[in-house]
Amino acid sequence: MLPLKTLNEILPADVREDRHITFIEGENEQRTMSFRRLRQRATGALGALQRQGLKRGDTLILFIADNERFVEMFWACVLGGIVAVPLAPGAADEHWRKLLRVFAQLDQSLVCIDGPSLERFEAFISAHHLETEGRQLRARTAVVGALDIAGEPGVTVQVDPGDLAFIQYSSGSTGDPKGVMLTHRNLTANIASIIEGAAFTDQDSVMSWMPLSHDMGLIGFHLTQLASGINHAIMRTELFARRPLLWLDLASQRRCTVLCSPNFGFQHYLRQYAHKSPQGLDLSAVRLIFNGAEPISAEVCRRFMRTMAPHGLRPGAMFAVYGLAEASLAVSFALRGTPLETVVVDPTRLRVGEPVRHEALNGGRVSELVKLGLPLTGVELRIVDDAGNTLGERTLGQLLIRGDNVTAGYYRDPARSAEIISADGWLATGDLGFIWDGQLVIAGRAKDLVIINGQNHYPHDLERIAAEVADIEANRVAAAGVRGPVADTEELAFFVIHRAGMAEFLPKVIELRRKILQQTGVEVAHVVPVKQIPKTSSGKLQRYALAEAFERGEFNASLSEIELLLAERIAADQRTGTPTAQRLQEICAGFVVGRELTPQTNLLEIDLNSLTLARIHEAIEREFPQRVQVTDLFDYPTLAQLADFLDTTAA
Repeated sequence: MLPLKTLNEILPADVREDRHITFIEGENEQRTMSFRRLRQRATGALGALQRQGLKRGDTLILFIADNERFVEMFWACVLGGIVAVPLAPGAADEHWRKLLRVFAQLDQSLVCIDGPSLERFEAFISAHHLETEGRQLRARTAVVGALDIAGEPGVTVQVDPGDLAFIQYSSGSTGDPKGVMLTHRNLTANIASIIEGAAFTDQDSVMSWMPLSHDMGLIGFHLTQLASGINHAIMRTELFARRPLLWLDLASQRRCTVLCSPNFGFQHYLRQYAHKSPQGLDLSAVRLIFNGAEPISAEVCRRFMRTMAPHGLRPGAMFAVYGLAEASLAVSFALRGTPLETVVVDPTRLRVGEPVRHEALNGGRVSELVKLGLPLTGVELRIVDDAGNTLGERTLGQLLIRGDNVTAGYYRDPARSAEIISADGWLATGDLGFIWDGQLVIAGRAKDLVIINGQNHYPHDLERIAAEVADIEANRVAAAGVRGPVADTEELAFFVIHRAGMAEFLPKVIELRRKILQQTGVEVAHVVPVKQIPKTSSGKLQRYALAEAFERGEFNASLSEIELLLAERIAADQRTGTPTAQRLQEICAGFVVGRELTPQTNLLEIDLNSLTLARIHEAIEREFPQRVQVTDLFDYPTLAQLADFLDTTAA
């Protein structure tokens, strides 16, 4: 294949008829379209857009849930030189707020939306009294199902490599949206590197459930597959969410060779698999499963690989990758066909400009980070300190990237662009990382670092521990440093997705605080229930947005209710005691005659002689072997204090 200069060359007039895209809407609801038919439908849609007055260089927001319609409209934009702006459709209020913010930023853009979404949008406008904003957007709306695509085909244009191809909005649902400008040169450079790095050929069979509004879904698993001449299937994201087992069932039936999923997708699949193991699953054809878009958990990867091994999945199929929207997607790929590689580090001693410690100090806590491979062809990496000096291997620093695939900046935001891109083209990713034996390792986001009592704590490390708590799932919890209205220093807060009442949330609060204190020695100041956690388009948690909302007081009502429930719980425990305190009462009652014991009874204040204390210790030792020394009875003299000590050190 000759090097591509523009996306238009991926879908020429003589594009292959024998290659297909399959759109999977349900187990028995699949539609197949050849590459050539896609070109025909795209030119028909382009004609409809041109009759609406759109021309080369104009923007078109794509707010379309149907993958087939999305692809059709996206390629209409490409062929007509119209700048597509994909946005994730959804029913939540923040989806509509983001649509309004992007529409305002683009200034007179047309919005392509489907009928059901438009009805929900108008209901949102009415409910929130945003009639003026809604009227402005409605006047610039084209309903995708009502476009006259059967009329005269559109006139395709010859674009230049430096022209904008589309704008990828990388921010989540909070704050001003950031529109990453991606040119044809950016995209074709990265597509060529991806093809080489993954060794794609037209003999591959590929399937993805990633949304097309996401750069991994659109660039990695549609544009790259078209450019490679690969038959590929696009599964509706909501279908995977409802029926995750269908993902690998269909991959098995289609003899797929390449798949993809972020970390949370593997967890979602494994939860359902534990309830109902599929029969006849054959994954022996799968050579790569791309794992990216969010921090990668080595333990989740190993669990998935162990579970799928009896179904023929190869040990080296898990393919750890790193990228971001500003890089047109991909930056580095792990070594193809090799088992997952990791490095174990001391997270408490990760500091910019200092060597990474391979072992924990005094046998303390460690963190396992995944090696993300080598930079792709055409991509340069640098690890630098805070002064911009290049650092050597195994030294933590800020990750910078440069290459033809790297964006020139954010749409209509030169100030923000200048903040992250230097005059010589180096882009600051915002990630902290290091090079270990030649491979890139990411330690976390620079602005997400939590500093408590002078110690650095990396949110993803804390979130991994939090996910050990019952009913708290990875990717549904975020740790961040916050400052309350009267706090002099940063405090640790956890934001946990929870949609039930506060009474049901309280056990999570108590157990999360206990587990974090037990494993890290850090006190959790706040545990906050949230309806959602904002993310970037590449799947990174926007912890700073949650911290900002906390400091604005948006969660005060929930926190007050939690504190009231905690106070009631403490009062109840003081009356009846925890299960451990109750058991200690039962043990001690046999040695204390004529006195009623409570959780607040102080054993040192009820005139027990040393022999009785020794016998009490022996009895407690039998119940809790090797957990309590005699001296602990003096350090924790009340039954409640001793019970807390036993519970805290249980692990």
